[in-house]
Amino acid sequence: MKLKDRMLKASPVWRRIVSRAFNVQTNKGLVMSQAVAGAAAGNVNVSKIKKGDHLVSVIMVTATTAALTDLTSQFSIAADGVINNTGGTSSASNGLIVTWEAFDDE
Repeated sequence: MKLKDRMLKASPVWRRIVSRAFNVQTNKGLVMSQAVAGAAAGNVNVSKIKKGDHLVSVIMVTATTAALTDLTSQFSIAADGVINNTGGTSSASNGLIVTWEAFDDE
């Protein structure tokens, strides 16, 4: 018998699994990604990221050659909607692909 067949659909565990699988608009328990415009070293706005989330990667896409550069180690989540790399590499005139893991507030 499979695990899904043993789980009662009315159980809290089952409801939690279904909620996480289909409740995408909450951005909870998901790996999220957003492309944003680069900026001078410092604050970069990433609208859906939250302070308690885990930053997975920040990849700079060079505008002229489409070369990719991993800047993850330079960035941290400064506040809701903001990542920061003060003193790091400028991404002005380029794009950033930001990936993070969004956590529940529970």
